[in-house]
Amino acid sequence: MENARQDILDLLMELVGIPSVSCTPAEAEAGRFIHSRLGELPYFRDHPGNLQLLPVPGDPFGREVVMAFVEAVPTVKGTVVLTGHYDVVGAEDFGSLEDLAFSPLEYTSALKERGLDGEAGEDLKSGDYLFGRGVMDMKCGLAVEMALLSEAAQEQSSLGVNLLFLAVPDEEVGSAGMRAAVPALLKIKEDRGLDYLGAILTEPGNAGAPDAEGEVVFLGAVGKVMPFFYCAGIGSHVGQYFEGLSASLLASHISLLVEGNPLMADRAGDETAPPPACLSIRDIRNSYSVTIPDRAAIFFNYMTLAKTPAEIMKEMKQVAEDACERTVGQIRESASRLGLSADVPRPRVVTFEEFASRTDLVRGGGAKAGVRELVRSMDPALDDRQRSLAVVTEMLGWAPPEGPLVIVGFLPPYYPHRRNDGQNPGDLRVRRVAERVIELAHRDHGIAMSSREFFAGICDLSYMGFQGSAMDMLCMASNTPGWGSVYRVALREIMGLDIPVLNLGPSGKDPHRPTERLCLSYSLEVFPILLREAVVSLGLSHPMLTP
Repeated sequence: MENARQDILDLLMELVGIPSVSCTPAEAEAGRFIHSRLGELPYFRDHPGNLQLLPVPGDPFGREVVMAFVEAVPTVKGTVVLTGHYDVVGAEDFGSLEDLAFSPLEYTSALKERGLDGEAGEDLKSGDYLFGRGVMDMKCGLAVEMALLSEAAQEQSSLGVNLLFLAVPDEEVGSAGMRAAVPALLKIKEDRGLDYLGAILTEPGNAGAPDAEGEVVFLGAVGKVMPFFYCAGIGSHVGQYFEGLSASLLASHISLLVEGNPLMADRAGDETAPPPACLSIRDIRNSYSVTIPDRAAIFFNYMTLAKTPAEIMKEMKQVAEDACERTVGQIRESASRLGLSADVPRPRVVTFEEFASRTDLVRGGGAKAGVRELVRSMDPALDDRQRSLAVVTEMLGWAPPEGPLVIVGFLPPYYPHRRNDGQNPGDLRVRRVAERVIELAHRDHGIAMSSREFFAGICDLSYMGFQGSAMDMLCMASNTPGWGSVYRVALREIMGLDIPVLNLGPSGKDPHRPTERLCLSYSLEVFPILLREAVVSLGLSHPMLTP
């Protein structure tokens, strides 16, 4: 395995040939393949402890993180993390060509026979693009990382820094792989006395800035929280409407207050995140009924650039209070217009943490153990959000509320934002490296490249540390139903990391679409040079490399 165009292309073909769709057996196969290929290098035969397969704890698919460490000669503390994911989204949307989705040469040839319209058609005719699932997102990035790792392993003095390579599963779903890698990142740092100079993810730039002209290097990553509202109303027959309080109506008012609200769009400097978007709103019952829904749940996607979980919790509690006021007001006004009265109590608003504490008190203790047992008995086909909401439903049965209630909390997954404020040496170092890469791309290759503060797509760079207090992280953990059994982020370990981040990747277009494609000339010839330069520059800009 050499750090050269043909070797990278050959490796890319092997990687893409494994249909490692998230949450399928082939996903785990891809991790084992990467481990096996790296294990062929003489360096890892001589240093077997530096190449590991780390199981994802409790994973039903048997997935593993590949971690490979190449130590520089002479010995240095400075270490660069190279990371990427080996899972891909499915190829059902490829239609009649689905069987060719993971055979890029054949798929590209088939598309040439059929023809494509628009920009994709022009790229197809150019001969400089390879089409197929995973070619750009993100197996090319992984192949280039592995080639650079191979170079470092063959000539340990070539880069001037240690390389720590992480190939992870599940990025396309819930980042179980990177969450599992966080403790290992901290452990190897502490055991070997490493200084993490930066973490480089090689997602394609188009995935983080589809509107950009030219190539892009990113200095940070957006975050994501999933606030939920579990509404417990008052059931009544539809014929006695004003004797009840519809949980669905309550959830609808919450939706109106949050959905697309520009005032809630997070901001940092000149950057603005998209506003919150409702991902689900539904009543909680298993069959048809002519009673007013007394249980409903709604949750949102909330992108962050600066806001902490505690700030968002405060904001969402106020939303719930306002929605309760509007709901009761609407019911009373409707009754009045019909010459009736509606003595509807105003729902109380509590955080999930407050609700869980009361439930444990009413139950006489043991609520946490009860939740763990409940989660173990759940249908494995349920996703993490369904499991978390099922925890709330069960706990309401343990301690029925006295009157209507809105429980506010968070659902999985959680992605902390990573923001480069330029306020510490590590952030400044990464900014200088980005400037160096942009200069090199233009000067030596005639490539237009720019930098952006945030990679706009959710990515695994979120787990390179936590920019907030321990109380902020505890706010997330204590307000997520089933934290530790349904879902977890290693709190102590992520608080112990603060790795400056950079995303520098290959060039391509249309991730997650049948026209997903990779620009071969840039991705196989220019990008490997720029990635190597970024790694070397991180080392050169560090004032104290040696112990």
